[in-house]
Amino acid sequence: MALFQRNPADLAPEDRDRQLGAYKEGRQDERTRLARDADRHAHDPALKDAYERGRRDAAARRRGSPLIGLLLLLAAVAGGTVIYLAVREGSFASGGEVVDRQLAKVSDTTSRAASGAADSTGNALENAGQNLKATTDGKPPPTQP
Repeated sequence: MALFQRNPADLAPEDRDRQLGAYKEGRQDERTRLARDADRHAHDPALKDAYERGRRDAAARRRGSPLIGLLLLLAAVAGGTVIYLAVREGSFASGGEVVDRQLAKVSDTTSRAASGAADSTGNALENAGQNLKATTDGKPPPTQP
């Protein structure tokens, strides 16, 4: 009998039965050994301590940065949006045009809001300066327009 058989069907039936029996016996022996080791190790305090220390070490290695997670989430959302727009518009170029238009609209709106906020802040500072000057000169503060 050769050491390695290419086809188990080439074996005689009694050889197959013998090999199958050896296989099943080996599996049963391994199950018995595992159960015996598990019972022995279940009550070993040093083994429990080593297991818990290993779990803590593994958890410490896996802990990630929440900032990196947030950045990855934002990148994934942006990528998904670009792919959605490319599918909806028919090409990445058309989807990019939609993104460019929206960004231009948002930047225009924010620049107008920022300039309006800067104007109102400048007016408020000017009025505060006039009020401060008027109170130090002894004159009543001017009325605001």
